[in-house]
Parts: sequence; C-alpha cells; structure tokens
Amino acid sequence: MTLMRWTIDDEHEPPPEWLDDVAGDWPDDERKDTRCETGGNGASVSTAEVADDGLDLCAPPPPPEIQTLDELLAPALDRARRRSTRIERPVPLPWYSIAEHFGGGLWPGVHYLVSGTGTGKTAMALQMALGAARVGVPVLYIGLELEAMQIALRLLGEAAGVPWSSMYTGQAGDEYLARAEEAVPLLTGLPFHVEFGRPQGWPASELGELAERMRRRYPEPDGPGSRPFLVVLDYLQILGAEPTAGRPIDLRERIGRAAYQSRDIASRLGAAVECICSTARDRYGLLADVVAAAGLTATEDSDGRPQKRRVLKPDVLVGTGKESGEIEYSGDSVSVIARLPGTRDEQGGCETVLVTAKGRATGSRWSPLHWSGWGYSEPADGGAGAWEAMRAPAERRATKAAERQAAKATEREQAAQAKARADASAVVAYVTAHPGCPVREARRATVADQPRRWGAALDALGSAFASTTRPTGPKHVPTAMCTIVHTSLPPWATADGPTL
Repeated sequence: MTLMRWTIDDEHEPPPEWLDDVAGDWPDDERKDTRCETGGNGASVSTAEVADDGLDLCAPPPPPEIQTLDELLAPALDRARRRSTRIERPVPLPWYSIAEHFGGGLWPGVHYLVSGTGTGKTAMALQMALGAARVGVPVLYIGLELEAMQIALRLLGEAAGVPWSSMYTGQAGDEYLARAEEAVPLLTGLPFHVEFGRPQGWPASELGELAERMRRRYPEPDGPGSRPFLVVLDYLQILGAEPTAGRPIDLRERIGRAAYQSRDIASRLGAAVECICSTARDRYGLLADVVAAAGLTATEDSDGRPQKRRVLKPDVLVGTGKESGEIEYSGDSVSVIARLPGTRDEQGGCETVLVTAKGRATGSRWSPLHWSGWGYSEPADGGAGAWEAMRAPAERRATKAAERQAAKATEREQAAQAKARADASAVVAYVTAHPGCPVREARRATVADQPRRWGAALDALGSAFASTTRPTGPKHVPTAMCTIVHTSLPPWATADGPTL
C-alpha cells in the first residue's frame, strides 16, 4: 500500500515517477510554454507559442460531435458482451450481501453513501477501499477529514482485527500492537493511494486531475472496463472553495461541482466514485426509524433470517444528505446506513442495516450488517437478530394500532347503544302519553321517521314494544297500533328517559 499525497502545481514536492515517464514521451525541443492569461474582460488571451501544426495550444477544445443511435448500438452491445464474459468487472465489495445491491459490485458511476455523524461512514469507506485494493483494484482515497496517522491505523486495524482507536489513543497492549505489526506485510505493495485535506480546503477541481493520474498509472490492458479503479471522496460536505473562483461559493455549489467532476471521471475514465455524505440535521429522525420510514420488509426462513428484502418507500431516503440532496437524484446509487435501536452489545457493537434506496440498474433493497465498533461484517446469524429487532417496533406499533381501533370501535358501539336507548325511551314516553297511537305517528314523533333509528329503538325495547293491527277510518283500513308492555321494560327504559 502506498500512502501518498498528490498535490497539483506543488513545486516543492516531486511528482510520482510515472509522471516523468509520461512527460518523457515529449522531446525537449517540442515542449512549448502553454501558459494562458486572462484579459480584462474575462476573455482568454493566449501568450503561448503556436505548435508546429498551427494549433493554438490554449484554444478551448472543439465541441463534441453529435452521435446517432446507429453509432451507439454496436459499442454498447460489445460492452454488454464483455461484461457477461467477465472481461469487464465491477469493483468488488467485502460483503457479499451488499455487493448484490449493485449487481455484483460497484460498476463505473457515482455512488452516494449517506449516514449520520459517528455511524461508521469512514470505516465502511475504508473497508470498501482496502477490500478492492487487496484484489488488485487501484484505489484513490481522498480523506478530507482524517490525518495520515488515523487512516494508516484504521487500515492496519482492519487488516489485523484490532480496534484502531486503541492504537490511536495509546490503549493498545503488546498483543494488539504485535498483531498490527504482523499485518503490515498484508498492506505492503497494494495499489492504494491517499490524498489528504489541506488547511485551506480541498477544491473539487482537483478530483479530475487526480483521476487522470490514476488512469495513466493504471491503464486498461484489454480495452474499456478491463481495469476499473475506485475513487473514494470522504466526505462531500467539507470540500473547500476553488482558489480561483473570484467570488464566495457556498457549500451547495461546491458539492454540485464535485458531483459533476465525479460524473465526468466515471463516464470518461471508467471509475467507480464513492461519495461519502453526512445526513442533514432535519433527517436524523428519519434514519432513527428507518424501518418504518422507508417501509423495510422481508420474508424469513426457518431460522428467522430475512429473505426477499424489499424497500417499499425508497424515495424518502433519496435526498437525505446535507446540502447534497439534489445531486443524489442524479447518482447511480444512493445508500444509507442506519443503526437499529436496542441492539447494542457489551463490546460497543450493534446491528445495522444498509439500505440502497436507489440503484439505477438494480433497484432498491436492504441488508443487515453487524457493526463491531470499528468495522462492518456480515452478521454471524444471517441477520436473524437484526430482523427480530426490526420487527419488534413494528409489532408494538401494530399492537397499539389494534388497541386504538378496538377502543374506537367500543366508543362507536357505546354511542350507538346510548342513541338507541334514548330513542327507545322517547318511544316509551310518546306511546304512554298516546295509548294505541299508530306506529307511523309514533315513528314520526320520536325518530323523525327514520327507519334505521326506529329499528334500533325497537331492538333495544325488545318484547316491551308490541303492535296490533286494527281497522281504522271510514274504509276500515288495517293500521298498526303501538302498545307498551310496561312489565317487560328493560331497567334503563322509563317514560322519563333512559337510565344509562
């Protein structure tokens, strides 16, 4: 592993040897002064010599040609065939379940990893980077937050299975230090390159130049995609301003520039760019209850391990990054790390989930991971413990919801019963005051001639209400007459109203 800081235009630090090799391809007598100045009106004024072929070396590049669909089909099909035959491969990931989120690994593109403070974003990013470098994939790790010692100790800790923080704080004993020393050969010679942050800030414009250097050092021996490389930007929200901006540039614009730089090197150089993002403060609550917020579901096997893991509401997780929400929508993937409440163990670890809310080519899914306190691993129980912890809040919510529904149903039933008894007592009072009155008259007088209320009142009275049919009027039309059997009245029914 090579821990090296690349700086652009630093006259006091010699460039890597491979840059001399590239520069050596130019004969000394053909090298030209290609510096450009800017005129007072902002236009570019060249002070360069003109090359032998008559081209102005400071002239802007010509606009790209517009391509037809016919020109795109054959190369695209050829790339698809190369991928199916494994000539082109993605950047591998150290967790098989997470690799499935992205179609086997990180394909060239821009991938966002979002989480809150202290949830292990950097640990996951370094594990990704180290895992790739160990199998020969070139890695450029841009650590804007960490110092060289921290990055080195984190990688040593990962390789040795030792908490890096114990070495950093002087708490590591002889055993831990011996294990770390034994792990040094495992990291030696890896294609792992590091760029550090600077006091004045690290501008996004340097991303493209560093990626160009990576591709020149690690060319593709068998055509496009035959040698992917990984760029990790850790993390997006602490990018610095451009030194030549000429005006203040806010964080949102700096992040936007980095996003477009990342997209360019992904498509042009075949890089997989992993952008680490911090969660916006107003989204912390969402991640605290990510299971319900994003609708994480699964079936389970006979051992309680989650299968067919689905995300029912992935859109709520896209745009959770601080000042990076808008650009996440343009990413090839957006993933979120969330810890599961109530799962912390005695060693300081806990169960977590990684939710890929957006996968441009693969869709959304989630997987459980175990956090040891300094690194992530596949759960030893296949995620059964995490799934149980995820179900517990949902089951509690379901129980409370059922209780609320039952309480509302009871309230409705009691209200309907009280209404029926009030109507029944009104019937008793009216019929008692008007013995032998027609049923229709009593119905109009007591329940406004509403059949449903009348039926409920009679059901409440039971055998205490009786009707007899008698001929009435000149034509002796049969008419139903009301009768109240007072000896059969329920205890709550009186002529003065119901006793509830």
